[in-house]
This record gives sequence, C-alpha cells and structure tokens, in this order.
Amino acid sequence: MYDFMEYCLRCFYRSTGWNEENQYSNLCSWSRALLDFYTPHGLSLDLAKLPTPQFKPAYTMNALPSLNGSIGYLYTHQPLNIGTSATVDFKDLIDRFRVVHAAPTPDTDPVNNYLLYGRLFFPGARLEAMYVRRLTPHLQYLVTAVNHPRSPALPQVAMQLQYDVRKWCSECSYTTDDGLFGMRALYNFANDSLNGQWALGTELYYGTLDKSGGLSMGLRYRTSPICSPPICFTYTLNPLVGHMSTAYVAQVTEELVMCSRFDFSIYSYESDLALGFEYQAKNKGDNPEKTEKLEGLIKARIGFAEGLAVMWEGRYKKTLFSLGLTADLSSRTSPIRTIGIEMQYFS
Repeated sequence: MYDFMEYCLRCFYRSTGWNEENQYSNLCSWSRALLDFYTPHGLSLDLAKLPTPQFKPAYTMNALPSLNGSIGYLYTHQPLNIGTSATVDFKDLIDRFRVVHAAPTPDTDPVNNYLLYGRLFFPGARLEAMYVRRLTPHLQYLVTAVNHPRSPALPQVAMQLQYDVRKWCSECSYTTDDGLFGMRALYNFANDSLNGQWALGTELYYGTLDKSGGLSMGLRYRTSPICSPPICFTYTLNPLVGHMSTAYVAQVTEELVMCSRFDFSIYSYESDLALGFEYQAKNKGDNPEKTEKLEGLIKARIGFAEGLAVMWEGRYKKTLFSLGLTADLSSRTSPIRTIGIEMQYFS
C-alpha cells in the first residue's frame, strides 16, 4: 500500500495528465508490482488530516520492532481532491497490476502547476523534501533532497528533468552525493498486426567522483487489452555488470494475474527464479451499471533468493490495512523473517 504522501503524489500526476508508465524506470512495472512488493514490518499507523484541498499534513508511527515515526506536510498549487480512507477508490492506493491505456486528460491546465512536500523523521531528525513543477504540457522537473543533521556530509540532492510526448519519453538526472549524471529514454513501437506494442529503452550514467559509468537497456512487449488478455514480456540487460533479467506476466482471469522472472549473471553464473501471483477481490457496485470495485488484494511471491512473501490488503470500515509476512523456507529453526500490519486513516 502506498503511504499517504506517495498516494498524493500519484494523484497529482494523474490530475495533471502525467503518465509514469511511459518512463524507462517503469519498463518492468507489472513484474515489479507482483514480485517486489513491500510487506509491513511490525506495527505501523498512518494518520492524515485534509484541512484544505491544497494543504495536507500526515503523521506516521511505527511501534514495533522499535518506536519511530515522521511528520510530513504537502502543498499543491491546484486543489487536489483525494477523498477519505472510507470513500477513496481502493485500487488507487495500492501498488498492483494495472493497465494504463493512455495519459489521462488533465483536470486543469497543468502548466506551472507544482507540488511541494517535506517530512521530518524521528528520532534522528532526518529531513526529506520534494518539489515537482510542470513547465509545459510535456515537460516537468523534480527535485528531491535528504539531510542527515548528524552527518558531516552535505545534503543529498537529486534533480530530474522529464520530457514525455507519449511516443517516447526521455529523462536527464543528476545527484550531488556521488556526482552521478544519468540519461534515460523509452521509445514505443506500435504494431497493430500483433495486437500489441513494443517498447525499447536505455539508460546511461556516469559518476564524476569515481570516474566510472554504466549502461543498461530493456525491451518490453505488451498485448493490447482490447484484443486479448493482457500479457507482458520484458528483457533487461546491464552488460558492464553482466546482469540480465527476463519476466513474463499474464492475466489469467479478471481477478488473477501470475508472473515469473528469471535473473542471471553472465560473469558469475548465479541465477534466481521467482514466481508470484496477485488476486483481486471485487464486489458489484450499487449503481445501475453494476460496476465492479476492488475491495481486497492478495499477493504472494516465492523465490530462491528472497524466499516467501505473502500480503493481504483491504479496508475495514473507514480504515485501510495491509498485513504481510516474509519467510525463509530453508531455515528450520526460525523460518519467519518478518511479520507486520500497517493501518492507514485519513479524513
């Protein structure tokens, strides 16, 4: 489940018509949602109050295994109506398998629209901040910063400039802590004869401090959900470190999606196989169209390297919850690694 601030950021992107799925960093978003999901650790509680459509404070507290938390504030230039935890569409709050047909139409003119966010963690007083601003209908920049007051190092700042015209998307980035420059690009090839779409992307980066660089590339094919059940195949390769990965995602039924991923190291011959599924529990709505609404989600993953992970997400009355555990099946003494529950309420 997204935390409240991340959910607001995604609502901001949707309201301004920005499609995250068109970025190279999200080339493998389907398999990542099914196999790399986060499970809560211990007991966590997220609370948020919505005093105005522009301003939103949020508070988090983790009681187990240690006591810590955060206080955050978010402000948007345009009103951002996100609903409450009792009325919000549950499918928008969870990282799940989703089919994005095209960038949504903005609610208002996105030019010069911005989002400002800051959060203070305790204990330790670590501070993180974010600023996102749309320059044109196809161009936006994003600045994030993290400051550790007890560290002698300067605050870590990362800057990104993103350009998206649907057919292709490019990104330029720079981080101050290691002097890393990066460039990403993703190009979509339409192929109506195969009822699907190919996408090809690449990433280049160079660190000015350690004088080293890197390269990665990826290929993706997705069938058209209009003509056939959604199926996705991805292949990524990092030739310098010798890592390659292939993933296959298929929607078996309206509620069930399954995924497999194979990772292989060309130099060390180390490999890993991971399998996972996602089951969506839906009920009919009370409207005349009988629209189905997502009410719960079950995820499970098993792999040689990461072991077993299971998570159940849902809503009880006005509270959203996420319950999960991870386990190492090869351990006979203590197979359970982590177990936790996260609850979220905002109004």
